[in-house]
Amino acid sequence: MAGERSTPFDPQEWHNVQPPESMDISRRFEYDEDHLQLLRKWLRLDEPNTIVEIGCGSGFFTEKLAAMSPESEITGIEPDEFLRKYVEGKGIKRAKFIKGSAEEIPLPTGFADLTVCHIVLNNLPNVPMAVAEMARVTKDGGIVAAIEPIGRSVNYHPDPHLNELFEKAQKAFGRGIWELRSKEMYDRSPPRGWQARYPEIFRDCDLENVEVHGLLSTFLLSDSRWKREDIVSWMKERLDFEERDEERTRVVLKRGGMDDDTIEMVIRANSDYLRGLIDDPDRISETHKLEVLGRIVTIGFKKSPHENPPNTN
Repeated sequence: MAGERSTPFDPQEWHNVQPPESMDISRRFEYDEDHLQLLRKWLRLDEPNTIVEIGCGSGFFTEKLAAMSPESEITGIEPDEFLRKYVEGKGIKRAKFIKGSAEEIPLPTGFADLTVCHIVLNNLPNVPMAVAEMARVTKDGGIVAAIEPIGRSVNYHPDPHLNELFEKAQKAFGRGIWELRSKEMYDRSPPRGWQARYPEIFRDCDLENVEVHGLLSTFLLSDSRWKREDIVSWMKERLDFEERDEERTRVVLKRGGMDDDTIEMVIRANSDYLRGLIDDPDRISETHKLEVLGRIVTIGFKKSPHENPPNTN
């Protein structure tokens, strides 16, 4: 049939791996003001910059860049047309978005003061090619930076039944999306341990004075520092999105080997859990659901041919 998808929710399109609403909702509490202060310092954002963000996705990190450096001009590079339209709709000040990829950035050599990516390199089959291209579009003396996951995240729910169901769903999702994506796009998965090689790769791409920093982001649902109304509003957004995203969830979990009855159980359990907290917010303080994410921040400086001129005396 004309127009029929050969692979439903084809993982070659990133918005099928993670829709933009999911990116924004799932990362809502990832970076607090302390994290942003550190990133502002590490990325040298005290002065206005020309910034290129590779793989801007939903614009989650683009918004952080705009907040950290409001006078900077940002160019977001994104190959997925669906995601580009989504982020353009946010109306982020001093930001524009164009089609391109990490391996082929449609910008001239020496364009940016800062070229940065956020959770991109770990999804690419050829990290050195991407870093070399990021270095190309960066000015002499400018910065190339990558903020990437490192290690496994922690996602714990104190209800043993929910914890078990969500762990099963996570594994099925991996088989239904990540394994298929690797097979269809790369014929293989990227080698293990890429994250530990980032400093070496930066150096091999002629970046110097390489720095490595770490961020640990934690979110505890019952943390009293969060406003109750903010948590309830966030859960309502999650529930609304997940109900709209149910078809994709079912397709991916089934493709990952989960049977229909278990899929139904996972979806209903998650919906009941969210609705229960929304309807009875007092339970939030008693629900010690914990999420922990680690990020490695690799920074390198592009060599300037004028830094150490030869001695002509």
